[in-house]
Amino acid sequence: MRRLSVILAASLIVLAQESSAQTSTSGNSTASNKSQAPKGPPTVCVNDPERHRFDFWIGEWDVTTPDGKRAGSSVIESVSGGCALLENWTSRSGGRGKSLNGYNPSIKQWQQFWIGQDGQVSEYRSSQFDGTSLAFFIKDDAKPLALHRLTFSPIDAQTVRQHSENSEDGGKTWKTEYDLYYHRKQK
Repeated sequence: MRRLSVILAASLIVLAQESSAQTSTSGNSTASNKSQAPKGPPTVCVNDPERHRFDFWIGEWDVTTPDGKRAGSSVIESVSGGCALLENWTSRSGGRGKSLNGYNPSIKQWQQFWIGQDGQVSEYRSSQFDGTSLAFFIKDDAKPLALHRLTFSPIDAQTVRQHSENSEDGGKTWKTEYDLYYHRKQK
């Protein structure tokens, strides 16, 4: 029992000495303690206007075809500290999919990665703005003249058009794959 008491007392003395040493090296000042406090998450994207050019798509949407038939719904949210947009798509039949969209400063272009629950993956590695519209592109290395274009155009503050097209002649002519209108849900 005495041996256990001696070990406990020695441990307390060592801990007290370590605590005292840490306090004296830090100067026991509040400013010094603040500088050791962990910093918050990085905010590199918050004030970069290029990373917010696609923010017109953020929101909760009812999605229709051009003739007004319901196609599905979508929720687009800003994620990763404002560095990306995450799309959460649900078709009228219940199918789901997600896309992650972000500005890549190393190539100075927006990119999109889409995957649906059918396992279909689309990787749009290049893009361009035409006024306020953003067009993403997929090029098929196996078919050099084949292109896929996905364009997002803000019609007004309450409506965004998503137009998907394919070309087999290097972009001379385009055929619509689908044409959707996103209508902002009223709260």
